[in-house]
Amino acid sequence: MMSDIYLLITIVRREYEEDYIDFFKKYEVHSQFGTLCNGTAQQKVLDYLGIEDSEKVMMQVVVSGDLSKRLLKKLVSEMGIDMPGSGIAITIPLDSIGGISSMKYLMEERTMQSEETIHINEMPYALIIAISERGSSDVVMEAARSAGAGGGTIIHAKGSESEFVSKFFGVSIADEKDMIYIVAKKRDKANIMKAIMERAGLSTKSRTIVFSLPVDSVVGLHSVMEE
Repeated sequence: MMSDIYLLITIVRREYEEDYIDFFKKYEVHSQFGTLCNGTAQQKVLDYLGIEDSEKVMMQVVVSGDLSKRLLKKLVSEMGIDMPGSGIAITIPLDSIGGISSMKYLMEERTMQSEETIHINEMPYALIIAISERGSSDVVMEAARSAGAGGGTIIHAKGSESEFVSKFFGVSIADEKDMIYIVAKKRDKANIMKAIMERAGLSTKSRTIVFSLPVDSVVGLHSVMEE
């Protein structure tokens, strides 16, 4: 596992996009990856958080551990991301990067100051990612909610694959898909993933593939965070 390199993901309302682009540039993070998406929280959750079921933008940046901690604090103090309805930010430790050129591109040759290793088993949160047939996001989210999930974020995507993948699995990843991102407490992860596979797995019309990633930190998602 790599030492101290993280993927920082923020999901905010689309109208805040330019503000967040400027925010990251302010802290010399220029390699940003953004995409439009939609939230899936239930109406009672939306009402509680004071947000609308509006279009969102997901922004992803790769940063060092020291910078990720600094940015999370600044997202709260400067952008107010922890206020109800503002958004969410999470950090995920990277396992590997393919070559020094890729690292320089992603990190923009920023100096890494810490060598501390983060252990996956100590992380209290998980990012569950489900990839399903287009139009199946409601089925996936209903299954996830039945196991304790709050809400999720949907991205419409189209993948690419080898001929082997299509023949072996009987599922074409190259077709248009729904990608559902769900942040959950680690203790709920197994039940949520099990529910998704039972109700929307590869043996169903939804043909869902699901996996999870460890999440190091969360800000802005009160329904998931511990009191």
